[in-house]
Amino acid sequence: MSMDANPTFRKGTIYRQCSFLALLLLAALPVAAQVPLSEQAYKESKSAKGVVILQVNWGRYWRCGRYQNAQLQRLAFRRLSENASATDKDWELSPASTLLVQPSFEPYVVLLDPGEYALSGYLFKVASSISDVRKTEGDPSKLIVDGKPVGGSFNVAAGEVVYIGHFGIDCHGEPTPWRFYLDGRQEFDRYVDGFYQRYPFAKDSAVTYRLFQTEHFGQPYALPQ
Repeated sequence: MSMDANPTFRKGTIYRQCSFLALLLLAALPVAAQVPLSEQAYKESKSAKGVVILQVNWGRYWRCGRYQNAQLQRLAFRRLSENASATDKDWELSPASTLLVQPSFEPYVVLLDPGEYALSGYLFKVASSISDVRKTEGDPSKLIVDGKPVGGSFNVAAGEVVYIGHFGIDCHGEPTPWRFYLDGRQEFDRYVDGFYQRYPFAKDSAVTYRLFQTEHFGQPYALPQ
């Protein structure tokens, strides 16, 4: 779905129809991630690592700002906690194919070392026409300044399962990453049910709603009690 077709997206919310679709995706689609969640990995690592749930729309957004279309092709996060090592690599997400993508949110469920993770990079492909296509990147030096997560960050502790949001594109002005979210307690509960259906071995762990916090790439939101 494009930004123009769904103006509610601009407010940082996921339509009920779209969040229900996300629930179906989480329950039915294969998960592609740095460290996919498996029963064996979960049992072996749940006391030392945290589980992070998010979804990313890698599809093309049409009539995006001054461009004919724009496509998010990479997101990167860097661990900033005191336990982070200087040799730690950025945690990167990208689609299996930038051509064969659907305009829907793809689920990722991953095991990560505990700590704070800052947005450290992103890549867009933007097209003004069929012949005028280029790529633009986020500058890591502007996203993380003096060790501070200027672009935003999320936290996960050992033994936790956290939902940090849905990521896509904001098309006001230059295309930028944008963190959407599930809107309302009922939608989140349905989403969590889908997670447990897909990963029944994780039912002993509560899922915490803890969005990627940012002043630039999303709006603040607290889940109603």
